Amino acid sequence: MATDDILLEVNDLKVSFFTPVGEVKAVGGISYALNYGEVMGIVGESGSGKSVEAYSVMRLLESPGRVVGGSVRFEGHDLLAYSQRDMEKIRGNRMSMIFQNPMESLNPVYTIGNQLIDVLREHAKDNGVEITTKQAAADKALEMLRLVGITNPERRMKQHPHELSGGMRQRVMIAMGLICEPQLLIADEPTTALDVTIQAQILELMKSIQQKTGMAIIFITHNLAVIAEICDTVVVMYGGHVVEQGTVEDIFYQPTHPYTQGLLRSMPRLDEQKGERLIPIEGTPINMLEPNPGCPFAPRCERCMKICVTRNPPKISLDRGDDSKGFSTAGHRIACWLPFKDSSPNNGGRP
Repeated sequence: MATDDILLEVNDLKVSFFTPVGEVKAVGGISYALNYGEVMGIVGESGSGKSVEAYSVMRLLESPGRVVGGSVRFEGHDLLAYSQRDMEKIRGNRMSMIFQNPMESLNPVYTIGNQLIDVLREHAKDNGVEITTKQAAADKALEMLRLVGITNPERRMKQHPHELSGGMRQRVMIAMGLICEPQLLIADEPTTALDVTIQAQILELMKSIQQKTGMAIIFITHNLAVIAEICDTVVVMYGGHVVEQGTVEDIFYQPTHPYTQGLLRSMPRLDEQKGERLIPIEGTPINMLEPNPGCPFAPRCERCMKICVTRNPPKISLDRGDDSKGFSTAGHRIACWLPFKDSSPNNGGRP
């Protein structure tokens, strides 16, 4: 993969929360690269570090959270070295974020129109979008509301967030994220609070906008069905680590890490026989205050070996061999000891 193709590169990112009871290692050194125009899904159960990673990329992490290692390069620049003033020029225009709960993210005392206009007038000049008057900003806000499928946008511009339905508020958040035409949009569980019909509409909307604008999207969710619908590549996280990464086809048709396989077994499928039961992943998530030195999934893994408990597995390319630099968007990769065991039939059960 050419360096010029990479929009966002996260390398060995480590994030901890320093609490009165100890250090919570929320993200334990993850790496990935996102190309221009690519849609990447980050999937994992609650507490796996998905949202913490996204907030760290956006430099929105608050105390007691802190990035303790690694780098985040956006368009070739290290965001962790930027001042807050510099980040304020990037957030909202070059990179934007859709948050989980639109009711908590929208200001309840300002109208929808005022909030969209304020975002546009604050950031557009930094992104090369010419907005000379408040009326021009209002016209652009109306255009964005129409683009995201909001009916009667002139009326909605004058309403407050509490006057809109959950689906409409989510569309407003998408409009706010797109209004300055960002290169990167991070969508953090944008459909979690919506019913299935509205979820489908929002996903279709995001696919349509991405195809029109060519922006890159990081889509964070615990819903594998959503990942299959919208993403090109997938990053699977568990316990603050990336355990598997590949294309959507790799993850859904050739899942290799036991955790990924467990996620897929526990997901309802339309082609299952009537009465067939889902298979849950046994056990409980790891204690992030006292993570084990080996694979984070080892305590819950049916194929756990001795080395899995004591040593963190390397990152293995399933089609190109080892990659000491970590994950990238090219190739199907996992962090697991099992490929070593499977390739050595006479190893006595150990890699």
